[in-house]
Amino acid sequence: MREDAVVLMTVVALAVTPAIAGEVEVRLSGIAFEGGPAFELALGGQVIGAGSVDEPTEEGREFTFGVDDGLLAGTGDFTVRLTNDYFAGEGQDRSLSILGGRVGSTVLTPENFSIVTDGAAIARDSSNGALVWSGDEIAVANAPHKGWLGAQAESVTPVSGTDCSATAELKGFAHGSAAIAGLDLQVLAPVVAASQGGACSVTITGYADASGSELSNRRITAARSAAVLDELIANGAIFPSANIVATDGSEEPDADEAGNRRVTVQLWSPQPHVAAQPQHEAGTSVTALLEEARNASIEHVLVLGWQSWGDLYIRSSNSDAKDVLWLLEQSKARVIAGQPILGPGQ
Repeated sequence: MREDAVVLMTVVALAVTPAIAGEVEVRLSGIAFEGGPAFELALGGQVIGAGSVDEPTEEGREFTFGVDDGLLAGTGDFTVRLTNDYFAGEGQDRSLSILGGRVGSTVLTPENFSIVTDGAAIARDSSNGALVWSGDEIAVANAPHKGWLGAQAESVTPVSGTDCSATAELKGFAHGSAAIAGLDLQVLAPVVAASQGGACSVTITGYADASGSELSNRRITAARSAAVLDELIANGAIFPSANIVATDGSEEPDADEAGNRRVTVQLWSPQPHVAAQPQHEAGTSVTALLEEARNASIEHVLVLGWQSWGDLYIRSSNSDAKDVLWLLEQSKARVIAGQPILGPGQ
């Protein structure tokens, strides 16, 4: 289930219908294993609700939360996290599926969500919902240009020239402490500078040494991440969404325990990067297209067309019929959604 899909996603225009302001709705499903998936919703980095899908069904279950109109009038990202991830092997997985929702007057479909982890968007099939498979992943829906209370649908476009690649690592927290006083806070300066345009979201991950229990480490790493977020905002950082990730202390890359008591900061663009499609002149032959694909390091080529006598022409570099059918379904979904038809590897 955890194999990444190969077709890139893009954010499409958000459908807007008249609705009651001051509310956020989500329709959720997923896979239960030793308990249903639990979730946390945030708007503009502020948590607005949480719950669990105790008995997931194909139709999903609706959850509604009241939200201050001031938040809805803004352009902060709407994010959904899986907070009780559990994976113990094939068929022993707990996951979350976002089937739809509404933020203020803006209606969301699964295609409006990008799945982001470690600062990068994951390409994943959304035909059965926006799928969140682990606690390190975040489902992100960008706000319309005029905010969630806008009167008409708008496509979200990235800010030209914005570089959201800045990172930082703050090390040396005292044992059992989230205090940042005395640490080298200058390492956060590049993140503050890069974020002041308000176009970059942030993921802040806390770490601990392995001396504490899993529960105590998750608590202290969440507190450390929150302390760093407060410091960033106090120094002028602006984030459309801010995601705090706690860890259990099992990762210890540094030989020094104090070095493992750290927080990493990763800026990322709310817009998944979609490369431009190759340009070709009218009348380009199939042979030329295949050669162009090989030169572009594209892993799978699927050519469709109609022959002059009316028969369907189909050629694929993959001999597995299931793979070909899967790619055809992805292409069809893209056409319906008005998205660019991009091949794998682009």
